[in-house]
Amino acid sequence: AAQAYHDQHGHLDVPADYTDPTGHTLGTFITAMRDARKAGRLEADWIAELDALDMIWDKHNAAWRSHLTEAADHHRTHGHLAAPATTPLGAWLAEQRHLATTDQLTPARTDALTAIDPHWRLPHGADWHRKYHLLRTHLQAGNDPKTLTADTRIAGVNITSWLTRQLTRFTTLHPGQRDLLTALHLTPATNPLTPARRTRRTFAQTVQLLELFLHRHGRAPTARETLRVDGDTVQIGPWFAKTRTKHRDGQLPADHAALVAALFDGDWCAPDPAPAAVA
Repeated sequence: AAQAYHDQHGHLDVPADYTDPTGHTLGTFITAMRDARKAGRLEADWIAELDALDMIWDKHNAAWRSHLTEAADHHRTHGHLAAPATTPLGAWLAEQRHLATTDQLTPARTDALTAIDPHWRLPHGADWHRKYHLLRTHLQAGNDPKTLTADTRIAGVNITSWLTRQLTRFTTLHPGQRDLLTALHLTPATNPLTPARRTRRTFAQTVQLLELFLHRHGRAPTARETLRVDGDTVQIGPWFAKTRTKHRDGQLPADHAALVAALFDGDWCAPDPAPAAVA
């Protein structure tokens, strides 16, 4: 009967009230075997035969090992043991952390959990570990961190906002947090979220943009107008106003003044200067 149960279920964790299809009270038998072994009255050959059928001698330990297997599965899928405490696995892990904190978890069980994840006790908080591993998994899948944008969401989490906070306060993070981020090559020095510094336009290049504005609109820009070029917004109005002020004050180099003057018919510092092209 024990062999048949094992063949069907893969173990001998038999409910105490179980009766097999032939009427054999297998549950009672297994319970008796456990009691006999605990009392030292079970012969070695009987123990060996039952062990060969994956006998569960200690139901409490078996339940713990079952949870441990679930934890290992969760870690393989998510990369962490920060399962929400509202789930059965999360509640069990929370209890193990409490037991470890109060020195009530045996060294063997502590080692078993540590073997799955050295950070199973979540030293930096469950939320931090969950978000870190979301990002780690994203990057290890081959995604370039430079492609992260303000709208990048992973599993519903705005991961860019989270990473920005970590790198902004990097020096105040726990050394363990800095080590984990550094392992992903994410530090303030390698911040992938820092936009590339643009090369500053020369005066002549900005004059070319002013000429483009004049061709588009047939007039000079007002003090607050902008110009869209190749997806970029150029503050052409403020620049022109500032350049005119410098020229009036005698602070604009002669060669610069000549470049601007070539675009207008007459005094380009007049209230309404006329573009040369449409004069």
